[in-house]
Amino acid sequence: MIKKLCAEIYEGKNLRENMIQLNQMVKSEAVLDDFLDEYYEYESCFTGLLDNDDAKVRKNAVKLLGRVGDPVLLDILFQHYEAEETQFLKSDYLAAMAGFEYKRYLPELKERREILEGQERTKHSAEEIKQLQKLIWKAEPPKRHSFCGDEMENRLLLIVPRGHEETVLKQAESIPETHGRVMTGGCLVTTGNLEKVRQIRTFQAVLFDFYPALIPSLDGETIGKKILKEGLLSYIRERHAEKRPFMFRVDVKGIKDIAKKNQLAKALSKYLEENSGGMLINEPSFYEVEIRVIAAGTKGSRVFLKLTCMTDKRFLYRKYITATSMHPAKAALIMHYAKPYLKPEANILDPFCGTGTLLIERAAAASFKSMYGLDISEQAVQAAWENSRRAGMTIHVVHRNFNDFKHEYKFDEILTDMPRTENLRGKDSSSYLYELLFTRGRELLAPQGIMAVYSEDGKLMERKLAENFWLQRVQRIPMAKDYTSWLYILQNKDK
Repeated sequence: MIKKLCAEIYEGKNLRENMIQLNQMVKSEAVLDDFLDEYYEYESCFTGLLDNDDAKVRKNAVKLLGRVGDPVLLDILFQHYEAEETQFLKSDYLAAMAGFEYKRYLPELKERREILEGQERTKHSAEEIKQLQKLIWKAEPPKRHSFCGDEMENRLLLIVPRGHEETVLKQAESIPETHGRVMTGGCLVTTGNLEKVRQIRTFQAVLFDFYPALIPSLDGETIGKKILKEGLLSYIRERHAEKRPFMFRVDVKGIKDIAKKNQLAKALSKYLEENSGGMLINEPSFYEVEIRVIAAGTKGSRVFLKLTCMTDKRFLYRKYITATSMHPAKAALIMHYAKPYLKPEANILDPFCGTGTLLIERAAAASFKSMYGLDISEQAVQAAWENSRRAGMTIHVVHRNFNDFKHEYKFDEILTDMPRTENLRGKDSSSYLYELLFTRGRELLAPQGIMAVYSEDGKLMERKLAENFWLQRVQRIPMAKDYTSWLYILQNKDK
């Protein structure tokens, strides 16, 4: 098919239709590879299409050359961009140049932007300005705004693992000037003490409840009109020190149909950008404001804001992770439930420590004397050491199997996130690790010591507990709404 299309293009047959079809086809990486074989044999033919009299042919040639990505094409694209007299094509050249190392053309791009901004804005010049701005920002990322909304009264949605909303709400309401209510998957909170609320470690994310009412629509333009009318711009400006334009993106939740979801996001982004007086610029690559639309079935939608200039400092230590690393908010939630059983100045061991998240959150929950973490993955051990250093604490991380670990004294606490079955090799690996936890745990846990174990295999955990009479189950806390994971608080009966 590629050869047939290209053969007609070389002969000048049906250029517009064939170029459109070719552009559609090369979106597939496999097809693109086939096309490149043709391109490098007849590249002068394709670059020559930039001089074709038909603007639509030139448009598709620009897109195609952008997909090719050969560095020698940059100069050709830029020269034709400058010479192009058809306004609606200008932005296509700039979009194609985004995939090249174009920094040497920054002075010319900045000059062009200034010229356009001094002229009356049209639909096509606005699109060109947008693409120019994207190129400039990609090469020289703009300085971010400074968040200044901590002292204001704010309505917030704290995103929480399902089933733990009441726990997090209780933590929030312990802060002065803060009250709220539970909703599925989160807590709706009003506070005059945002700085304290955002230090709570057990929520996953915070969204601003900008407009606390249902918008009876799932149409992007309708939603855009409503939130602009309700003061979206003034709300964002009040919470940031600088008043220059804000970069934003739209994220839609609750719609399964990908086409409908994308259509809503595109329409809303377009409306906000065109009707915000230049104050909102759609730039998903380095956005400062996320407009999050949550669909409420067919009834309509709710709109929340994520303001990324409000830095989340809770888990800055977590730079190095692996695919199996526990989310720090979940680790903090585990330690919140375990806290009544923790011993001050304890000696602590995590036999399957991964990247160290659970140990670091244990340190945030209560004082300790020493911490040890074991893991058979050298990558995880290195990550745990780096993360603990960033957290400003000392964890003795050891690259060793729990079965081979020996220590001069026993531990007051053994806490761990048990490895998942799907991440293990061999059908008996999971059972072996649980057996290891209890057999070695008995040797290493001090009398009356505590084990806090997070497990996603409740049946196996219960079976092993029934075999180990030396342990008393103090508490079993469901960690998932569907009861697929548990936190076990166990105590050594020995005295």
